[in-house]
Amino acid sequence: MKYCFFVNPAAGTGKEADILVERIHGLMRERGQAFNYKVVITKGTDDGIIRAHDLARDLNGEPAKFFVAGGDGSINEVLNGVFGYGNVAIGVIPIGTGNDAIRNFTDVGDFLSLEQQLNGHTKKIDILKYTGEINGRHQTRYCINMFNIGFDCNVVRLTLKLKQKPFISGSLAYLMAVAGNVIKKSGISLTIKENDEVIREGDMLLCAVSNGAYCGGGIKSAPLAKMDDGEFDVNIINDVSRLKFMKLFPGFRRGDHAGSMRGIENVIDMRRMKSVELLPYGKEELTICVDGEIQNTRGIKIEICPEALNFIVPKA
Repeated sequence: MKYCFFVNPAAGTGKEADILVERIHGLMRERGQAFNYKVVITKGTDDGIIRAHDLARDLNGEPAKFFVAGGDGSINEVLNGVFGYGNVAIGVIPIGTGNDAIRNFTDVGDFLSLEQQLNGHTKKIDILKYTGEINGRHQTRYCINMFNIGFDCNVVRLTLKLKQKPFISGSLAYLMAVAGNVIKKSGISLTIKENDEVIREGDMLLCAVSNGAYCGGGIKSAPLAKMDDGEFDVNIINDVSRLKFMKLFPGFRRGDHAGSMRGIENVIDMRRMKSVELLPYGKEELTICVDGEIQNTRGIKIEICPEALNFIVPKA
């Protein structure tokens, strides 16, 4: 078994990475794995994709565990590098700020414990595949947790800017970004198709395509979503007033909109799908947020890939 640790030095506050690397070296030597592991410090956008792909290819089918130390964006890069290599399992050491993908796994060990990660077992989970013109060229890529379009995406974009300022944590930055976008009431104009049939078109506050239940550092925006059920959730929130949105947001944050929120059926359209197409309406390009990372597209088709990833669950 080969082990590889992909460490994002910019994740979280930036201090966790150095401490973690020291722990990795110490633990692997203790376990007698001194010549059987590698630590990769990622450098910049898409570096994780390239280096994960090269390492997976060079394994020549030998089983391996790739652990990603970072946030959801770091996981996304390694996923896109190794997808299709069935001999590689992915684990997550959550030192990022959002860490929403791992929130979908309960009754498991501590994701921050290297010992429990190394002793963990693999679980088959679904992945979302999306195809289209992305960032200026035609691509097929993969998503582990969620697509956010409209209000949510605008919040993420502002959150990334606010996090660069001193004394603003990830959670505080997200809440400030929500408030800022409520004031602006920034939504999206979108065409949504299922099996080539238009199911929604025009202005809406947001659309989320969800493999997992959480976004924004713990917002339970897709409470019915599960990562191993062979479908994804599409949640569409209508173009509601600022006052109505502010009233609904606390319940939306907790995930109450799947149950007892009064009148919620007039605000949120919740669907279960295996394939969906998203196109800009009234403009040429669309900004999307994929696992917390901003991308631009002229339209994408999203499909479910059931049980496509071996995911490492830490042993309690």
